[in-house]
Amino acid sequence: MAHAQYETRTRTVEETVVVLTLTEDEAKELRDVVREDGSTRAMARIYRALMKPEAPEPEPEPSADTFEHDGVTYDLNAKYRDTDGDVWRFARFGNEVIGGCIHKPENIDDGCSLAFVMDYGPLTKVTA
Repeated sequence: MAHAQYETRTRTVEETVVVLTLTEDEAKELRDVVREDGSTRAMARIYRALMKPEAPEPEPEPSADTFEHDGVTYDLNAKYRDTDGDVWRFARFGNEVIGGCIHKPENIDDGCSLAFVMDYGPLTKVTA
């Protein structure tokens, strides 16, 4: 019998970008050069960007319901499967996050340290 279901997958995409830091005087000189050579669409886009530099957007505050480990953000309300197929749940107690394999930890002594849990990684979010 056929079976289909939706899944949510998290993908990490690495992209290389060029960030150019200029003083106001350097930006003015570059605007003048780009304006004179506005022969391509790319040069026109660069000129428009130089005319209206934007302030960087502030980094959002991390949710109290998440934690980060080795650059990966985990949801405290989600379940995660390790490489052995075991399902883990996490809870925060003060500044410490504890993992539980059978159930979500109810106190700091009721689970395993993150270092122990992450030895069985990478962890994959359970979506169904």
